[in-house]
Amino acid sequence: MKDEKDQEFIRYHQIQQKPSEGQKDNQDGRIKSAIVVCFCIVCFLLGYFMNGLLDNNTVTSDADFGKLEQIYATMMDQWYFGKEDKDLRQTLLTNAINGMLENEYDPHTMYMEPEEYESFASSLQGNFVGIGIQYYELNDNTFLVERVFKGSGAEAGGMLKGDVIVAVDGTEVSGKDIDEISAMIKGEEGSKVIITVMRENQKKDLTITRSVVNDSVYGYEKENIGILEINTFAETSGDEVGKYLAEFKKQGLKKLIIDLRGNGGGYVTAAMQIASYLIPENAVVYKEQAKDGTISEQVAYDDYERYTFDKIVVLINEDTASASEVLTSCLKAQVKNVTTVGVKSYGKGTVQIPITFEDGSSFKYTIAEWLTPKEEHINNVGITPDVVVELDKAINTGILDMEEDVSYKGDSVSVYAKPVQIYLKFLGYGADREDEYFSITSANALKRYQSDHNLKADGVINAETVQSLLSSCSRKWHEEQEKLDLQMNRALELLK
Repeated sequence: MKDEKDQEFIRYHQIQQKPSEGQKDNQDGRIKSAIVVCFCIVCFLLGYFMNGLLDNNTVTSDADFGKLEQIYATMMDQWYFGKEDKDLRQTLLTNAINGMLENEYDPHTMYMEPEEYESFASSLQGNFVGIGIQYYELNDNTFLVERVFKGSGAEAGGMLKGDVIVAVDGTEVSGKDIDEISAMIKGEEGSKVIITVMRENQKKDLTITRSVVNDSVYGYEKENIGILEINTFAETSGDEVGKYLAEFKKQGLKKLIIDLRGNGGGYVTAAMQIASYLIPENAVVYKEQAKDGTISEQVAYDDYERYTFDKIVVLINEDTASASEVLTSCLKAQVKNVTTVGVKSYGKGTVQIPITFEDGSSFKYTIAEWLTPKEEHINNVGITPDVVVELDKAINTGILDMEEDVSYKGDSVSVYAKPVQIYLKFLGYGADREDEYFSITSANALKRYQSDHNLKADGVINAETVQSLLSSCSRKWHEEQEKLDLQMNRALELLK
């Protein structure tokens, strides 16, 4: 799960009242005399007390940091294995910082190297350059368009959900894998690409201009219900949600599903913006508890258009975290007829502030804990949905990357055995276990799968088979989603 960048800096200002001109003239002489006397007293007291304090602190500081400096110098100059590290200095500094941040209370205070921070920050921009579609591979090596993002070049060019991609700039896509298709479609912002699609048994050439696409939110209508899928709380998410809500209003939709499954958080300001569309002005979005125990309130913005719905369902799962939990608990507290469906959320209720350094690295640390409008704690607790509905385990089961030269036969134990057996069950191949013991029965099930997918049918777990299993599970989910997505189906039932 990603991690979260949860809060912008908040600066507090003190304002001192100035005396009037008349008051100032009468007070000048007395003020000057008082300043001289006070200055002498303050200097004496500071000199007397601080001398002892500084002496004691300096001894402690010198001893502590002297030890650190000696260890650092020794590692740099004398450590035998230091010759193996081309950038030993940076490694030692990074390890020292990470060691200082390691604790049992807070996994979200962390240091990020420049490359890590760049990737982290870009993930929260909420956009990319492209034509603005999501697609997946069908069984017959064709590619079906699953989503067309609002405001994208694909939408402007006339592409529709359900189109089958046939060619890109005249080159047939049959026989190519999804990465090759992606490379063919990608290009510079402002450039054009011709996508040939099959629609209702007719080929159509669509000229599409590549542009910046906002993709943190996707909205659509189904069975007279507005559905918002919010994938992350990015810089653009608030505006994206506002556009979809305006469209739902034009369509006369009075029921709404907000899908926050898999949304690990992001900018809390985006959650504030989204909440402000749906809750009354000045209603509390969340509360924030500082280190000293004081609690402050964060209220909805008053300059946002309000949208009302007769009923709202919020979908959550074990990866719904942070800003997603802020929005969920806010809607539950401040809007009537809100129901949560899914499984218990992650339980990440802390606020981080980032400090970025000149070299591009960053340190983000926990500054506070957020609470629900009712002052309930979410951190390490999570949100239990009103209606608990679980999906097949295969949908949310991940697997580690597997090295090409690693393999596991039947009657063996490995971390790969559990997900592989879960995938086989999901695909209907009859594995008999769902743990890290890879049984003979499961190995025989894997043989049948391998035989059906033109792989070496030896019942051995290897990188090629694992990749094929992942692809098969993804394809089944996409093709049978209306049947398999029990959580969405329950949400639709509740709103009908």
